[in-house]
Amino acid sequence: MWQKYANFVVNNAAQVSSIESGLRTLTYILPGRFADAELASEAIYTLLSFVGVYHDGLLAKAAKSGLLADKEGRAVEIDVTPFNRYHGELAQQSDVYRVAALLLSALQFSEKLVEMLAAKKLGDRLRWKVVSLVEIAKIVLRLSLLQQSGRRLVTGSVIPERLVDPAGLGTALKPTADAALPSAVGKESLLWRGERSGLKFKSVQDILAKAEGNASLGGYVSGETREAERVAPAQSLIRRFRPLGLAGELLFILRPLIYVIGIRKMGKGDWRLWALSLLIELASRQMVRTDLHADKNSAERTVERDELSRRKWLFLYYLLRSPFFDRFTESRLTRAAEWCSNKPLLSLLGSLIQDYQPLWQNYYFYTAGS
Repeated sequence: MWQKYANFVVNNAAQVSSIESGLRTLTYILPGRFADAELASEAIYTLLSFVGVYHDGLLAKAAKSGLLADKEGRAVEIDVTPFNRYHGELAQQSDVYRVAALLLSALQFSEKLVEMLAAKKLGDRLRWKVVSLVEIAKIVLRLSLLQQSGRRLVTGSVIPERLVDPAGLGTALKPTADAALPSAVGKESLLWRGERSGLKFKSVQDILAKAEGNASLGGYVSGETREAERVAPAQSLIRRFRPLGLAGELLFILRPLIYVIGIRKMGKGDWRLWALSLLIELASRQMVRTDLHADKNSAERTVERDELSRRKWLFLYYLLRSPFFDRFTESRLTRAAEWCSNKPLLSLLGSLIQDYQPLWQNYYFYTAGS
């Protein structure tokens, strides 16, 4: 049964992806539409997150087997990103890393839904205990990833990204027993393996065939030029921390729990807690950046740059946290929503702002950035 479902997803990847996108869009506009709409919306979004990861795995496996084809029937080639190389290599080398990454992703997918259910079924006091337990579990998993990676930066997402765009896929190729072996042998014969490095390279025959003759050879070679990160060892894509960077990373990992404990002790509306959390995040960012940029002769890696950029955007959540939100942001968002309500097309945006304001105010994980 599962194999039939997997075949269906691979053979209808574009249509399945469109359904997923449509349902995700629906979850954005559901809150505020009826009683418990936000709970239904979050439940659908959580389920879609798990299903999406499963579908990505099926497509990745099919792509690696050469079974995916574009709309014109040509086999799809996989362009593995540095992010996927890094996490894929660590997951292959360590079962602990792979399990921790999957569990952390599962918590990230379901944390908002868990908090909503706790608030509605257990009450506010027990809700914060549940939130604390979720944050503690995430800290333990991140510390495990930090240790298993050899004291390297722990990225926000720790599972490989989607390798192919389903929207551009057509009907999957169907290998037969007779055709599979010759095609594999033929492909292997067009590769040349270095005696010392063991790396495989395309033969001149294959290059000329794909370049359609000498006329476009220069353009082909330029397009095939490999960046240093594509041939570098996977673990070198994120540099090992020195003591300063390690301290900053530990501070970044622990900061959500510090904030939750502060909420339980001082309340969400305390300016001291808001300022303390902001200072911890600023200090962590500065320590990590200083450590990674300490070696002037070493270029910044793509994965490092993307993660630091992601962490920079997390500072926007402080605009949505009490007491800053109550004092400054809420009134401005309300005026913006009212202005949009009478404008064509923008009325939907205004409605979304009004619907999401209670979520930002009442639920921790919507502005946690953890």
